[in-house]
Parts: sequence; structure tokens; C-alpha cells
Amino acid sequence: MTKSKVAMIVSNPQVPHNREDYERIGADFVNVPCETEDEIVEATKDADFVITMMKPISRRAIENMKQCRMIYNLGTGYEAIDLDAATDNGICVSFPGGYCSQEVAEHTMGLILACARKICRLDRAVRAGKWDSYEKKEVRTRILPPMFQLSGQTLGLVGFGRIAQKVVPMARGFKMRILAYDPYVSSNLFDELGVKEASLDYIMENSDFISIHAAFTQDSKHMFNAKRFKKMKNTAYLINCARGDFIDEKALCRAVEEGEIAGAGLDVLEKEGIRPDHPILQLENITITPHTAFYSMESRELFAWRPFEDVSLVMKGFWPKCLINPAVKEVYTAKWGPLKDAAEE
Repeated sequence: MTKSKVAMIVSNPQVPHNREDYERIGADFVNVPCETEDEIVEATKDADFVITMMKPISRRAIENMKQCRMIYNLGTGYEAIDLDAATDNGICVSFPGGYCSQEVAEHTMGLILACARKICRLDRAVRAGKWDSYEKKEVRTRILPPMFQLSGQTLGLVGFGRIAQKVVPMARGFKMRILAYDPYVSSNLFDELGVKEASLDYIMENSDFISIHAAFTQDSKHMFNAKRFKKMKNTAYLINCARGDFIDEKALCRAVEEGEIAGAGLDVLEKEGIRPDHPILQLENITITPHTAFYSMESRELFAWRPFEDVSLVMKGFWPKCLINPAVKEVYTAKWGPLKDAAEE
């Protein structure tokens, strides 16, 4: 029997989880890192399954995938894949779904706490020999004020998907008031979770912390810009564990420098791997972590396992676990035959 070919076109030391697993289900796993469209076309033309991450998968590349049944995107951001082309050609597109939702929710809450209690600034002050005393008042007079209890403060969630929903009980544990904006979510869900549904403008104007959890599209690039920062309270913080491109960083720096907002807690930037002299790193009121919100030992294991899991499901006759383009089902069925829902296994 001819083996299926699984072609991964990016380098990632965590994948495959175990090549022997692919062998066991009758698949050959090959890793062919690609940089150009031509390289992607060549590497995937005879692949049954393609594993990618942040590589532009164009209609041309997809139309040359004559044997492909599924494209698996390792990351949660999949806008680089032409979903319409995949659907037109009967190719499922899948991704790891909520493999790190709990971790990102916890990291979000950690950045909220770090900003609210100014933890990183105080740590730096201690390391610089500025432990507070009546003689050395820098900590007491320059860093601490203003500082408020989290209890009773308002958290605005922009996007109300899996991660934002996991933030809700954590914030509620600190007795925060919670607002959320998401035009794609049923009002019933807001009611079920006891969260007030609000417009984006209302959240910008009334929140003490605004946390971004929306799905990124090109239309949402720089949705947090100078105009929106002017709507925020001057004591409010912006939290972002989603995508760096949501924020106009130059406008953010100006807003913080000029005191329009209190600061920010960021796990993602527009361009990551920035130099130590980057302007955003010079602002004490902005706390930055290096795109690590996703990480835990548990999520790392799940991340490595999920591609194999979905390849295995499709080979066994089931739809992948996290199908991004459900509209593909009719075309896929006509081209390859019907698949069953995993729940029927």
C-alpha cells in the first residue's frame, strides 16, 4: 500500500512528536523548510498532508497540491493561508485550537497584576539599590503613585473567545467588573458568563484594563491607535497577548510618554526580536515578555502532538479536530469521499 506523505515546510524542533507514530499509521514524515512560493509548490505538490506556520500558502501553491487532503497550521494565527482556495480545492485547514488557552489566560492575568502592582518597576528599583525609606523616597513618590486595588476596577475584553472566557473567572476572583466586546459571539454567552456586553468605544472609555483577545485580520491592524488611546482613562493599561499588529506601537509610546494612558503589558510586538535600544523598551510603564504566554510543559506536549492527531484522524476517516474551514466539507466529500465527526469514533 502506498504511504501518505506528510510534508512540514517549516523548521520546528518540537514537531514531529515522534516519527515512529507516522510510520505506524502508514505515513512518511518529511521536513522541507521553505522560504519562497516556488519552494512551497515543489515541496507540497505530491503531499497528502502539509504542516506549516506563518508561511504564505497562496492559491497557486494550493492548486498545485494535487494529493493534499489537509493543511495543518502549527500556530493559532492562520491568516497566511488562502482559506478560500483551500476550500475550493477540497482541502481541510486545521490548527491546534485551544492548546494553550489556559496558559495565555493566566499570562494575561499575570500582566494585569504586574501593571496594577508595578511589580517589574519595583523589582528594577530594588536591583538598582533604591529600596524605599524615608530618606530615599523615589519608590514611594515616583513609582508607587497612583496605585489602586484591583477589586472594583473594570476589565474590558476585546474579543470573547476561548481565552477571554478563561480570563473571566480569574478576574472575577479579584472582584473586577468585566465588560466584553465581540460582534461574532451570541449575546446569550455574555449572559451565561455574567459579563456585560459593550461596544468597543464604551470599553475604551470605561475600562481600567483593556485586554486584547480578538482574532487578527488585516482590517484590525492598528485598531489600537492614537485616536483610541485618547478615549482611554489616563490611569488605564492596555494588555496584549494576542497579536502585535493590533497596536500602533509608535502611538502607544506617545500615549504613555504623554500620560494619556498609564502603561501596557505586552507579550507580543509588531516586530519581535527588537534591539535593547528600541524606544518601547525605554518606557518604564510598559512591561514586555518575549511571546511566552503560550508556554507550559503541558501546552508544549499538546502542541507537538496535535499535528499527528489530526493527520491520524483524517487517515482513519474522520474530520480533523479543529477544522477552520467547515465550508470545505461538501467539496472534500465529492473529491475524496465522506468523513465522520470525531465524536462518532
